[in-house]
Amino acid sequence: MFYEKKYPARQPERKKIPLSNFLGYDENKKSRELPCDYVDCVYNYRFKNNKLIGSYGVSEFKIGDYVFPPTPKIKQGDRGVFCATMYVDDAPRFTILISHKDGIDFCCKGDKEWRHMDARTLFTYGTIYYISNEPCLFMAGLGGVEWFVNNVLYTSLRKRVIDICVHYERLFIVVEESHNSVWFSKSGNPMVWDHEIDKGGYINFDGTLGEVNTIKSFNNYLYVFCDYGIYRLTAYGDQTQFNLKKIYTSSGRIYAKSVTICGEYIAFAGEDGIFLFDGYDVSRYTTKVNDLISSGFDDVTACYSHDKYIISFTNNTQTDYGVFNLERDNNMLLVFNLVNKNVEIMRGVSFKYMCAVNEKDYSKVIAISDDCDRFVELDESGLYLGKPMLKYWESGEIDFGRPSEVKLLRSVEYNAKSEFYLGIICNGERKEFLLSPREKKKSLYVKAKEFKFYIRSDNEKEEIYPPTLVVDFIK
Repeated sequence: MFYEKKYPARQPERKKIPLSNFLGYDENKKSRELPCDYVDCVYNYRFKNNKLIGSYGVSEFKIGDYVFPPTPKIKQGDRGVFCATMYVDDAPRFTILISHKDGIDFCCKGDKEWRHMDARTLFTYGTIYYISNEPCLFMAGLGGVEWFVNNVLYTSLRKRVIDICVHYERLFIVVEESHNSVWFSKSGNPMVWDHEIDKGGYINFDGTLGEVNTIKSFNNYLYVFCDYGIYRLTAYGDQTQFNLKKIYTSSGRIYAKSVTICGEYIAFAGEDGIFLFDGYDVSRYTTKVNDLISSGFDDVTACYSHDKYIISFTNNTQTDYGVFNLERDNNMLLVFNLVNKNVEIMRGVSFKYMCAVNEKDYSKVIAISDDCDRFVELDESGLYLGKPMLKYWESGEIDFGRPSEVKLLRSVEYNAKSEFYLGIICNGERKEFLLSPREKKKSLYVKAKEFKFYIRSDNEKEEIYPPTLVVDFIK
């Protein structure tokens, strides 16, 4: 008599593995194992205490209960936006000015409407210079340098200017037609530019660092940023005592419009990463966002507020959930916290002509938006003009470090304040599971050798704790 030989069934190896501890964004950190703590695709989520929370928000700009009136209708084209504390009727009042090819519109805090002033040119840069202790706004652009005080424009210099700043009682400018020089006014008189030993003049550069693009007064020196490096100019007192020194050479191009004074540093973006400069040494702050910025550096604008270096630019890269605001300029923001080293990404917005407002009683970042007829500000609401934003987090390809084995995702254990979707991409298919905050576990039953995971939601408030996957390894 013969009996069938029976073999015991091999039990799969079962493990509980956290999906991610939600540490942040980094395009350089890609893992085929879990937990996937850093990802190279995330937007409109922030990372806080190992949780995914809502992003920053955008709302109408307010000062207390005052809301600026709708901005004037301006035809398409470049414009300059300036915020300054100006004197109106002998009293200091916060003023916003918008320069465009048809003139200048300005509005002071408390005004019920914008006022218009004819101007001969478009101004894209501005700086405050005190004359007899009264702040005057000097504006520069295609038609030269003019100064604005008590609602009147005065001509100072007729040159095409691409940057301007004040340093030790002089105005310094970069002239478009001569990118290898920096011009300066007479000390104590920014209306005099005559090239004479006791008046104004210019400094020529040899071009070894590329063209001169922007200038910053910082820690008693003037720093000249070129395409591929930085000069330090000692420029106070007699111009015969000026001293120029090359202090940094970069292997990649420096994006001129990203150069921003951030407290004790000057921060800037370039082809090789984000950098911090203390006046003597340059240190690379991060390379984790290079791919994002490289698609939009032509329209980069940047500012500094509350220990944060903020960059706005355009990036229309495709994502799994559509292209966000293809018709929008400056549809992406990167917010770098210089204290805790985090970077947060906002996408699908319109936030252009950005500038910081740092007054005695408040500090804000404001901008113009294609989606609002008033000035807008960056805030903590997590909403875009009153509406929730689509939020997305995505891992790389995950094989759990065991590429040859089949894995069965049995379930996921989770904790969240609002519902969200857990998506799984494998075997050429996409499966999506709605996870309710009322439950703590969801059956999945998805089998493959490798997976890509994503989380998406569009709630007003978000708080998603690290989910844990229950996985069977089938040998």
